[in-house]
Amino acid sequence: MLQQERLQIILDMVSRESAVQISELAGILDVSESTVRRDIDLLDERGQLRRVFGGAVSVQPAAKRTIIAREQGMAEKNVMNVDEKRAIAQYAASLIEDDDFVFIDAGSTTSMLIEYLTNTRAAYVTNGIRHALRLSERGFKVYVLPGQAKSLTEVIYGALTVESMSHYEFTKSFIGTNGIDKEKGLTTPDIEEAMVKATGIRRASRPYVLADHSKFGSVSPVLIAPVGDVTIITDRCPDAAYQKLTTIEEVKA
Repeated sequence: MLQQERLQIILDMVSRESAVQISELAGILDVSESTVRRDIDLLDERGQLRRVFGGAVSVQPAAKRTIIAREQGMAEKNVMNVDEKRAIAQYAASLIEDDDFVFIDAGSTTSMLIEYLTNTRAAYVTNGIRHALRLSERGFKVYVLPGQAKSLTEVIYGALTVESMSHYEFTKSFIGTNGIDKEKGLTTPDIEEAMVKATGIRRASRPYVLADHSKFGSVSPVLIAPVGDVTIITDRCPDAAYQKLTTIEEVKA
């Protein structure tokens, strides 16, 4: 491995982990610890990291996370970042092809997706209460998942919902999330809603998360899936480090 390649790997790890050990780097890079020390010394001289005893640390302050434990209702979500959500939804709708079998998760951005749907040869499955009504009113073929109804987020969820989804193979799924974090992954406040979202991701050949820029750096209590399990469609990704974890598709609001 060339030195420049080693240097980039070291920088990537420091950026991701904030701190790394020489012994760990030596094993990953398959070189001696003395070689790693020289590489770290060089990067320290360049000001790209800071050498410490036994390893190196980032010169950048750790990114701040916003912790979101409170669950927002649809009325509140529907008035937030409206232009950004519309741009995301319009782009997402353009991805649906003839004969697709699509899961549309409950949520405010996925709700806007329905406004831009034009493909009547695709079939749609949803756990969104209003989603199902609007899809049906517009003449689309729609299947409604069974389960418990929740008025706050207008969602159908629970063990029955997840069990029903296990019988489907979606070509595409469009999932909402409350938070996106490099380390903590995709998160949401409710454990049962998280299970439905996670199943929608696992059962799809191409799972997408629809999320405006405000979701990045936010963490809710329950994990849905790692960031790398999905393609994220957003108006703006505020941290280039996410590009190394998964595919980010940015659309202009």
